[in-house]
Amino acid sequence: MAEKITDFSLKHMGSSYSRNAINQVVSTIDFSGEVSVYGGVFGSLTFVENFNEADAKSGTCSWLGEAMLEDGTRIFGSLDGTWNQVEGKHIYKITMEGEESTGRKTRSEGEIALETLIYSGSVYTRN
Repeated sequence: MAEKITDFSLKHMGSSYSRNAINQVVSTIDFSGEVSVYGGVFGSLTFVENFNEADAKSGTCSWLGEAMLEDGTRIFGSLDGTWNQVEGKHIYKITMEGEESTGRKTRSEGEIALETLIYSGSVYTRN
């Protein structure tokens, strides 16, 4: 059974946009914040979308980040998953699974609200 590791609330630090080899839009959104068991967290949430489908309501995403632990060490976290827009709002639900560089497997559930530019949610262990 999955156990909650922690809740998180990360602030938007900037965004960049590019196109990949097959002309899709690659949006990279950077976040940072203090997260209880992880200490300082810095990471990028990446979305890949078709240029002609700017009003898509769902798609895939990924996270790559690092945590600066209180004991002076750091770890990486990598997750892949999906996003879904809340009907009629600029709120995006994000669900991803992946692992930490320590080998611990994780699941993240959260949301980004455009009004606040905050990415918040929870991280859980998984089998």
